[in-house]
Amino acid sequence: MDIPSVSALSASSLRMDLSAHDVANVNTPGFSQSRPIQTSQNPGTEISAIQKINSATPDFSATDLAEEAVEQIKSEKDFSANAAVIKTQDKMYGEAIDLVV
Repeated sequence: MDIPSVSALSASSLRMDLSAHDVANVNTPGFSQSRPIQTSQNPGTEISAIQKINSATPDFSATDLAEEAVEQIKSEKDFSANAAVIKTQDKMYGEAIDLVV
């Protein structure tokens, strides 16, 4: 299994979870929006920190639905791309084993 792709799948999944939590709390007064900080590691990637964005007023949530929609689309595309890499790698390993056997 390709470690960079697996860690990227995990990071994309966490980004989607945080975004979904923000959207679910859009009507919660004073809710602090979460913004993941994703960093590259050798090998792979990870969520190194989660930044909280506080509401300007206690009567409203800090969640920006347009920003969350973009975050969810990016997370979905990242997840799909890394899943395709793992799928392709698995297929290539299978073909290499078939050549040896």
